Amino acid sequence: MKIKLFFIACSFWAFNSAHAQIKSAEVLASGLTCSMCSKAIFKALSKLDFVDTVKVNIETSVYQLNFKKEVPVKIEGIRDAVYDAGFAIAKLSITGDWKVKTATKDISFEDFGYQFKWQVKANKTLSNTQKVSILNKDVQPVNGVYLLNF
Repeated sequence: MKIKLFFIACSFWAFNSAHAQIKSAEVLASGLTCSMCSKAIFKALSKLDFVDTVKVNIETSVYQLNFKKEVPVKIEGIRDAVYDAGFAIAKLSITGDWKVKTATKDISFEDFGYQFKWQVKANKTLSNTQKVSILNKDVQPVNGVYLLNF
């Protein structure tokens, strides 16, 4: 009986862990001057173990990342890959199934293994899969918290 309960608990944990994941990200890189710059960032992002695919729009310097299922996404990994390639991030947006369904001004919460805080002027309802932008300069958390907005 204990073994059966253990397997049920593990299945529940695995299902919730797999479901609570950042689905994709959009990176707007800055400092690019040529197609070789774009390729350097592409290679760096493609090497991340949690990245499934990377698509790049060379004209806009936007990289669309899709992530592997059941592999935790590391926001700092994305940031470090771009910076290690010699460039900066002008904007990072992430899309996921958020636990919190309402963005409430200055409310902190934990999701995807990170601390976040909403920076909205008025409460906003989140869709099932919502894209939000990280507002922190250089994608560095402030006191361990990432600031978010739509």
